[in-house]
Amino acid sequence: MAGRRPATDQLDVLLSGLWSEVLGRRVGIDDSLADLGVTPAQRARILAAVKRSLGRAVPVEEWDPPGTISALAAVLMRLGVPVEADAQRPRATPAARPRARVFVRHADGARPPLLFLHGDFNGAGFYCLNLAAELGPTQPFYALGPHGVHGDAIPGTIEEMAEDQLATLRDIQPSGPYRLGGHCNGGLVAYEMARRLEAQGESVSLLMMIATDVRSAAGPPERSWSYRMRYYWSRLRRPRDVAPPPPEPSELESPGLRAVADRQRVQAERFVAYSRALTTYVPGPFGGRVVLLWPEGEEKRHGSDRTQGWGTVTTRLTVETIPGKHLSCVTTHVRPLAAALRRALDEA
Repeated sequence: MAGRRPATDQLDVLLSGLWSEVLGRRVGIDDSLADLGVTPAQRARILAAVKRSLGRAVPVEEWDPPGTISALAAVLMRLGVPVEADAQRPRATPAARPRARVFVRHADGARPPLLFLHGDFNGAGFYCLNLAAELGPTQPFYALGPHGVHGDAIPGTIEEMAEDQLATLRDIQPSGPYRLGGHCNGGLVAYEMARRLEAQGESVSLLMMIATDVRSAAGPPERSWSYRMRYYWSRLRRPRDVAPPPPEPSELESPGLRAVADRQRVQAERFVAYSRALTTYVPGPFGGRVVLLWPEGEEKRHGSDRTQGWGTVTTRLTVETIPGKHLSCVTTHVRPLAAALRRALDEA
């Protein structure tokens, strides 16, 4: 076996779960079809499960060899989340400002839209497909992806990311009241967007953050830059900490191996860009309603402070514990997560 290298993002977790369900045992992201002794029938069931859950049919020759979850994830990243052609609400988007980072589900639903910053800069937000399905067809769900996933530039600060995403938001919903949400770094961008909307006189009826804490934004002031960089190196699962530096894609023969190498390269590049933005962001006050959903298995970094630091900058805050850890709370435990989001939306 190739070992048990841990999942580095939500897409890895989703695929590991699908493979494990089909094969009836735990699977690592570098275990290959050959290592696992996968039969043609099992392989067909894996691909059927991927298509059913993630909406993409991926020919096996594109990722085998090496025939691993890592290779399959790399190909899925290149393909991106499928777009529902009949669910696209017309938007007056200037050609100079493409909105490739946005995908939508249930645009015709009767409820006010949820604009969700999914934060998955390594996996393109595939987990949002299941989340939107759990929220149901009456809930319009707009997933706003982070910068860099579609080849666009990554701004240097959370403030710049939020300002650019506000232009995207207004393309979708020109005026409030707004309902925003976000996971991890997406929660930080959503928070800054909410602050700016409030300053512009707009109504933000609800801001929901999942596994997002103030230390993730600024870090304790007494800590050094080197400490915070080491923290983020672990926090964002730096690829080269769990695998050797990938060879240049041009040196590899198979499409699957080239896809893995290319994905590891861009993961490392995005990590550096995001770590700089995250470690320099200091959140200001926000007066609107905030719901913080904190995974019960996530590392506790604020002692007895259940607000995870957000109590210092916002007063209308509700904290709810949800199952899972940082990645599994939005993948493995998507049903209770959706239930918590729905309760908050119903009360907005």
